[in-house]
Amino acid sequence: MNQFVGIIVPLLLHLCTTEVVAVVSGGRLDAAARTLFVSVLVLPWAVWMYRKDRKEAVRSVGKYGMQDIRRSLCCLAAGGILNLIWSGLMNLCRIHQYFSNDTQEELLAGQLIVQLVSMGFLVPLTEELIFRGMIYQRMRKMLPFMQSVLLASALFAVYHGNMIQIIFAFPMAVIICVLYEKWKLLRYPVLFHMGCNLVAIIFGLFS
Repeated sequence: MNQFVGIIVPLLLHLCTTEVVAVVSGGRLDAAARTLFVSVLVLPWAVWMYRKDRKEAVRSVGKYGMQDIRRSLCCLAAGGILNLIWSGLMNLCRIHQYFSNDTQEELLAGQLIVQLVSMGFLVPLTEELIFRGMIYQRMRKMLPFMQSVLLASALFAVYHGNMIQIIFAFPMAVIICVLYEKWKLLRYPVLFHMGCNLVAIIFGLFS
């Protein structure tokens, strides 16, 4: 029971913060700005909770050698490339004809600088702390690898709130979990997530 609570608490804190920001802003902020404020509020306690979890198994992050730099750049590029591939496949299947993507469109309608800071940097960092750094890692203490990957990825996808984002986010989340499982360092999932979001922002400028 305590382990289940440990998985749910990060989600509830993020969800409650999102609702509070929405109520307090009273419609004065667009979706990108609200997301920015939520990330700023959530990030400190997410870092604290993540660091608290990691104290149980301290791991040296090491120095940034050439291999780390190459791996980091590959993760960043892979996120963007796989975004293009998966988005293209979804467009070929004409998914947008069957489901609304209003949430994503509203986020991409905000000011560019707000989108870059929020969705390009703070959102990937915050979401990776919560979904891979805490939720996935806590599931791994209870479940085998594949079950943890699928459940954590499904939870991440559903949390995005609409069918198009669920279909898009699930395979991305599976890849991110594998990256985290392989290297045990959160920076690689964060960079992959950033690459994915930055490509969405760039292409949102031309849509």
